[in-house]
Amino acid sequence: MRKHRPGRDARGVTLLELVVVLAVLAAMTAFALPSIRRGSDSLQLRAGAGRVASLLREARLQAVMHRRSTRVVLESSHRAAALAWDETDGPLRRVELPERFRMEATMGGETLTFSPRGFVRDARWAVEGPGGRRLVITVNGVTGRVAVAAPVP
Repeated sequence: MRKHRPGRDARGVTLLELVVVLAVLAAMTAFALPSIRRGSDSLQLRAGAGRVASLLREARLQAVMHRRSTRVVLESSHRAAALAWDETDGPLRRVELPERFRMEATMGGETLTFSPRGFVRDARWAVEGPGGRRLVITVNGVTGRVAVAAPVP
């Protein structure tokens, strides 16, 4: 029968080994968090631009389906856009971006009015997130096509 001697044969981890492993994990987490944050901001930027593009597509669809003009207005806060019938003030739908994001009209103005036939003037709106990252929403006036892309340098 073998006797158990503390020290060499003991199974388990020492407190020092545990502290070293926790220190390594903490260091790895500290390096990984900024990268995860940038990825999250990028996803939120794409999602926000996608929601605004969807609102513009819906405005065209509503104008054609109901044969009445619709408009999409970039609100003064530059964090929201609203879809409404052209004759009324009350919005049918509104899209708001997170606090750290902004929109601006770089071409075509802050109000886009879709005719009952789906026509609108060419427009370009930019959505900007933290760190200056931007996505551009382009509206083709004749086809009504709405596209989201990175800005061309």
